[in-house]
Amino acid sequence: MAQSAGDIAIEPDPLARPAAAAPAAVDPKPAAPKAPETPPGDGEFVRYVDGANRQLLQTGVVRYVRGDRIVDLVGAVHLADPSYFDALNTQLAQYEAVLYELVGGEFATRDQREADPEIARVQAAHGLINKVLGMEYQTEGIDYDRENFIHADIDWSQYRELSEARQQSLATLFERAMAVAESEDAPAFLTDEATGNAILNKLVTGLTTGNVAELKRAVAPFLSEAEVLIERIEGDDGTVLITERNKVVMDVLGRTLDSGLKNVAIFYGAGHLPDLEDRLEEQGFRKEVGVWLTAWDITDPAPGEARNLWQDLFADPQVIQSLIGNVQEMLRQLQDGAGAGSGQ
Repeated sequence: MAQSAGDIAIEPDPLARPAAAAPAAVDPKPAAPKAPETPPGDGEFVRYVDGANRQLLQTGVVRYVRGDRIVDLVGAVHLADPSYFDALNTQLAQYEAVLYELVGGEFATRDQREADPEIARVQAAHGLINKVLGMEYQTEGIDYDRENFIHADIDWSQYRELSEARQQSLATLFERAMAVAESEDAPAFLTDEATGNAILNKLVTGLTTGNVAELKRAVAPFLSEAEVLIERIEGDDGTVLITERNKVVMDVLGRTLDSGLKNVAIFYGAGHLPDLEDRLEEQGFRKEVGVWLTAWDITDPAPGEARNLWQDLFADPQVIQSLIGNVQEMLRQLQDGAGAGSGQ
């Protein structure tokens, strides 16, 4: 959610604990402005702070306690400043176990990823993002090779089975999203014409002037409302993307705690965390404390530092091929889903 802030100093970290427990989260930008402190949790795990001279996109780390068991929900946005992933790597190294998301199976080793042409295509797109926006993608910035990382997600066969059982596809999710966009309780950026125009103006300004900060300002408020949008798309019956995957996380968490571990993190996209928070509280965990980590620190470039973004976008044929391939795959899935829905 969007909040306003001046240049307010960060308070001492409320997650600081004795050495026997999980140490405090580390904010990669200690001097960044923050809103008057409203800690994450209670359904809110990502926020946009709109300061006078700087804007922030932040995600939450929230602790839940049941007896001597600690479970931290560590939210993430998948594209962020390198310093954000550095801070997350520091934080995640301090747990006995980190349950992480990745549809399809365990994270492949770096050598395996480099040898896979499909992954190489995706990495090419990530390289473009880094070049244009100066940000990293999560799978490039996070160290998944650590021994305390435990895969807690569905594989592709489970994804297909669950999608068929629920009769859900990319097309049906798109239909839900469109229905949300047309409803009265949709987020403002979908329904308010002035808000939509402001976002469009920032995008155009960023592209035409080479001001990357304007591009980020256009996208960050949208990401801050992602939880609301996801909740609406989930509806009463849920989806494979959130509900079913969160069931898997909780199953893995149960086995992990039963094994005797007492200090565990669930490292998932921030949009998953409101539902996971409900599931933890249903099992007797209570929220204790939380902190915000800065994922995007947005400031205008110094004079003369703007770049020709169009040239950056289209100079590398491999990147263009990768982007075209990804769009074609998305269109194929939409077409397949539409065909299935019409009985063809």
